[in-house]
Amino acid sequence: MVRRWAAVLALVAACNHAPGQTPEATVEAFARAAQTARTDNTARPRMYELLSQRAQDALTERAQQASQLSGWELQPWEMIAPGRIRMRLDFDPSNMATRVSDERAVVTVRGATGGVADVPLVREGGRWRIDLSFPTVEAIRPGAGDGGARQAPDSSIR
Repeated sequence: MVRRWAAVLALVAACNHAPGQTPEATVEAFARAAQTARTDNTARPRMYELLSQRAQDALTERAQQASQLSGWELQPWEMIAPGRIRMRLDFDPSNMATRVSDERAVVTVRGATGGVADVPLVREGGRWRIDLSFPTVEAIRPGAGDGGARQAPDSSIR
């Protein structure tokens, strides 16, 4: 019973803060959006808005590259694939611990059935943002996938 009340109090406390006001409210809003991304068309743009500028820039770069390859205009939040988003643990908003150091924070989330995840955040423009890092994508270059074969010099007869 005590654990249930702790969960309710944590949820009420987090609801009293808008995403971005506290690290915990930001993580909770991101987790809620991730859980509904398959069925809610507004979830991925909401997730994107909660990301740091660095993370948004990485997704913007990927969207530009994907747009060039596909011929379709893709938005950065479309790089967050709804079918591939899985929470590593059952999110329990009552079981978060936060460490803040200047403009950075780490929220440690413990799952309801076990498991732990550290979520890095950064304060940008007075708001807390999730600071995920995405591996860089190499620019597509002609010949990059040819296994090292070299093009023969132009030997056309003029």
